[in-house]
Amino acid sequence: MVMKKIKIYIWMLLACVLTACSGNDDVDYVAPWTEEYELPQGKSDADDRIVDYYNRYGSYILYEYSLIDFRYEVDEYSFYNFKLPDPAYVGNMLDLLEDIWFDFYPDEFHKKYMPLKIMLTENMTYENSARYYFTLTGESAVGIGWCSDTLREITPTTKLEFKNELQGALWEIWTGKLEFPEEFFAVSDYSIAADDDPASENYARKRGFVAEEWDYEWSMVTDWETGMLDEQKDLKSFLTAMITRTSAEWKADLQYPLVREKYDILRNWIQKTYGFDLQKIGDTTYE
Repeated sequence: MVMKKIKIYIWMLLACVLTACSGNDDVDYVAPWTEEYELPQGKSDADDRIVDYYNRYGSYILYEYSLIDFRYEVDEYSFYNFKLPDPAYVGNMLDLLEDIWFDFYPDEFHKKYMPLKIMLTENMTYENSARYYFTLTGESAVGIGWCSDTLREITPTTKLEFKNELQGALWEIWTGKLEFPEEFFAVSDYSIAADDDPASENYARKRGFVAEEWDYEWSMVTDWETGMLDEQKDLKSFLTAMITRTSAEWKADLQYPLVREKYDILRNWIQKTYGFDLQKIGDTTYE
């Protein structure tokens, strides 16, 4: 099968060094380093699907790339070890990404906000830890782990963990790029910290705040510089909860009127503005 080759050029400024020499104002300049990628990469049965994704969304799904590109894009401080994937499992990875990412969002959203590069790996570990990470994100790229034979026997529990970690990482990128309604921030008072006593009028839920990941009550601590609660942490706590909690898991928090008000504002805004339902992502589980 003959496919049109699509090229991507990555420009990196390796160094621009100023030198101070007596009587010499010249600047030593190192030309930008370039690397060229072509699609299809030619070693996977899923190459035609990768080209189709590029044509639809303008994103490059890569299973071969350089170490320096991975470091530059998603691991600037070289904290992670990774291994390139076996191309035989790329199709399995695309099947998984359709279930836990691509199918949740409309094409128009993908065209605007899908990372430029999706860099598949067999595994990613943080330094010497034994844990394999699913996702690692940069400004315009995402590294995806587990592209290996493990995908052929992935359990529903692992698939759900993968979905939640991936969605959380993507929304870390998107929260800084999307618009959100001012009405959301007008509901709660950010001037004083909340507390975790349900009997108190200052209880976080009564104030309209929900816990961040790992049940961390972010609203109990004000910013040391401003003396205020962080509005962005408030937004991120709602977004994270909506993409990782089921409707049943929201039930207790939504009994509090201010939480319900902010939940409805955000959910309705996303649906109207971007064309998808955040809670559908949270409600998606696997059997």
